[in-house]
Amino acid sequence: MPGPRRLSTDVEHVGPFADHSHALVDGHLEVGADAVPTERVGGYVDDAHHVRAAAPVEPAPPDFGDHDAIILRAVRLAELARGGGAVLEGNGDVEVTGIAYDSRRVQPGDLFVAVTGIRVDGHHYLGDAVEQGAAAVAVERAVEIPHGVPVLRLLSTRVGLAELSAEFYGRPSRRLQLAGVTGTDGKTTVTHMAEHVLQASGVIAGAMSTVAFKVSGREVDNVTGQTTTEAPEVQAWLARMVEAGAQAAVIETTSHALVQERVRACDFDVAAFTNVGRDHLDYHATWEDYLEAKARLIDLTANAADKGVEKTAVLNRDDISYERLARKPIARRWTYGLTTASDLHPLDLAITGSGSRFRMKTPMGETDVTLNVPARFNIYNALCAAGICLALGVQVEDIGRGLAGFEGVRGRLEPVDLGQDFRVYIDFAHAAGSLASALAELRPFTRRRLIVVFGSTARSDHDRPGMGRAAAEFSDFFIITTDDPLSEDPVEIARDVQAGATGKAAGRDFEVVIDRRAAIRRAIELAQPGDTVLLAGKGHERSMRTAHGSEPWDERAEAEAAIRERT
Repeated sequence: MPGPRRLSTDVEHVGPFADHSHALVDGHLEVGADAVPTERVGGYVDDAHHVRAAAPVEPAPPDFGDHDAIILRAVRLAELARGGGAVLEGNGDVEVTGIAYDSRRVQPGDLFVAVTGIRVDGHHYLGDAVEQGAAAVAVERAVEIPHGVPVLRLLSTRVGLAELSAEFYGRPSRRLQLAGVTGTDGKTTVTHMAEHVLQASGVIAGAMSTVAFKVSGREVDNVTGQTTTEAPEVQAWLARMVEAGAQAAVIETTSHALVQERVRACDFDVAAFTNVGRDHLDYHATWEDYLEAKARLIDLTANAADKGVEKTAVLNRDDISYERLARKPIARRWTYGLTTASDLHPLDLAITGSGSRFRMKTPMGETDVTLNVPARFNIYNALCAAGICLALGVQVEDIGRGLAGFEGVRGRLEPVDLGQDFRVYIDFAHAAGSLASALAELRPFTRRRLIVVFGSTARSDHDRPGMGRAAAEFSDFFIITTDDPLSEDPVEIARDVQAGATGKAAGRDFEVVIDRRAAIRRAIELAQPGDTVLLAGKGHERSMRTAHGSEPWDERAEAEAAIRERT
């Protein structure tokens, strides 16, 4: 903690420990004392109470609820070693007050876990971590340890980070019904759809996704840049949910998170899959490797602690991944899709420009469903979310009512309606497949032209010519622009995209407008009554990553500004 600080302040929250030894004192600072002198909020703590440690509360912002940020407990190192599968060398009575994996963020009292990453090896920073105040370190190989510092030895610090974090926070996933959602497209929507249905059915629920962290209906933007955060943050958020009285949670789970063991210590009850397309092939060598990474979620679920919920896989029978995933052993397997071969499927389906209506058949009965989010793929998302909730014990009629009240997710075919005579949507589609899918869904409900603004990111696995082909095939006019170019030249990226648009002429069929703000304004300027404009790629994101760093960005604000300027 930077510099000494005298303590004489109101207690805002008392930790749930027998000696009341932890308290949140000002919304930002957590203290550990010999004893907080009161069991109630509103008392005082000061220097006379033998404050052992004080550290900033993270990562929850102070306005998340009424002083309900998680209170970090102190755990004896020996207890962590036993519960986390580590061999202890040194003083086991040392109290650990946090788990860290980045030496730059170590706080006094933390256990520093030296994780071997893709580019950085934490073992090289043990000295830095100890200088920052680490109470102990965890390693996976023989390295020089600063004198007198207790050590936990692990076979894998990646696995150890997950297990030690879960142990530190009291294994919160064992006190929640827990579903994991993975796949290439639709994960975020399914996660929030399932959380919404649970809440609407009277189940206090939480969610973690690309877009936000939610606990009992309260929401905080996910600004980490990670869909699934690192293990300490995952466990901290699960602990927040338990502390807030949650009964269930849904976690959006990426292939990176599964391979990197970020959710290793999560005791899942349901593993749900959307589709498995071509994505992240800069990280996974092949599509088969990518699929196998996703399939780990079934293994984790099948082998998780028994909480009285039958372990269930919810699989998309219409997806190419189904046959492979269906071979994975698990207690119960439910399928969903648009045909009667699936366990969950729609009957009497009617699709409109703003949503759909159908009667949903499930293993537990039938119910009428009205979806107020557009596109055929949201029918798949709803069926997947229904499978999750059904597996967690929600009645089928409650699922139907809950789905009817779902209004969508920010940046997922999000309409921008200021009364203009053409439609505007914002979507996170940022790969060839998802762009083609979004455009194909909008086509039947577009009376005149379908215009799309999009770019390709600096990620090497994105099929840039494929995005150009998708725009050329499914839109009437497209504008190629910038989307997170990082250190690459946006002009070169645009040329790569343009190469896929064979047979299309610049000026007649498309334009290249590198400045994204100008590209959005150009698309809105071109739109005529009955047209549809799709702004693809940025979705919910709040920043544009360029060679100069991360710059603030709000796609909806830009779209609204362009519409207002036009009118």
